[in-house]
Amino acid sequence: MKVIKIFIIMVLFSKVYAQSNMEILEEYRDQLCTMLVNASNSIDDYFVENNLTNLRSKTYAKFSSSIAMESNQKFEQDMRLRLRLNLPKIQKNLRIIFEDENNDNSLYDRTTLNNENIKDKSYYLRLEYLKFVKKKFNLGLGLGLRVRQGNLVPYLNFRSRFDIFKDESFKSVLRNRFRYYTDGEIEDILEFNNLYIFDSSVYAIFRNQLSYSNQDSYERAYHDFSLIKKLSDKKQLSVGMGVRSDLVNFKHYDVDYYHVHTLYHHLFYKNWLYYQVAPSTLWRESNDFKLSYRLMLNFGILFKK
Repeated sequence: MKVIKIFIIMVLFSKVYAQSNMEILEEYRDQLCTMLVNASNSIDDYFVENNLTNLRSKTYAKFSSSIAMESNQKFEQDMRLRLRLNLPKIQKNLRIIFEDENNDNSLYDRTTLNNENIKDKSYYLRLEYLKFVKKKFNLGLGLGLRVRQGNLVPYLNFRSRFDIFKDESFKSVLRNRFRYYTDGEIEDILEFNNLYIFDSSVYAIFRNQLSYSNQDSYERAYHDFSLIKKLSDKKQLSVGMGVRSDLVNFKHYDVDYYHVHTLYHHLFYKNWLYYQVAPSTLWRESNDFKLSYRLMLNFGILFKK
């Protein structure tokens, strides 16, 4: 009987302790959200005084930490950070972006985590302006800095999007991102995506990407088909398959890996704390296309008013 009482007391204590920790975390999160919004408002007010706006702030930050284990591979870990400050008083389409190289990488597919320390990563800070040229076409122009271990490299960023086709059940989009760095580096990423909408909770995405850099001797291609099911407002499950390849002068198609992947996403605390579980199977060229198993766990927090 005493053992049962002790067990009940321990359970109740752990719940109270966990609740107390969540309350502290929520307090710090609310304070940081307020700081971010105040920072964007201060920049706005510095350039445009006494120009009141009732627009809801779209400023936000996102932080996540991941670990991954894979057959015949070393243990991997990584952290990802992205910050966006909107400046609606100066111009509703103007914003400041700060992110690490992982968030900046549009080819990220959870098959590799960056094990670099925070101080060794590259970071991107840019001022971005979005211009909606026509109903189906919009253009983004940006001026930024790439920062890595104290080295600053300014760059120009051009983004474009064209809606090829759009209706209630099918969307087809063409995207392009072009960058020119003052050290002579050139990057270009072309992306063609199709979205298939079956109903309000089930849809599929077919992604096709081609990446070019004048610093590499090859181009990168990625193709992926994913089926997504919304289990609830806070839970989502996706299953898909993809292939990553290298090309030399846009030919000599060499497969880097094939993979079949699953992702379970759960926004488990209010609308800002989530975790992801991502098991997958891979056939890597570096492993002679032998089957390997991979599991990635991701924990993230959103900062948004």
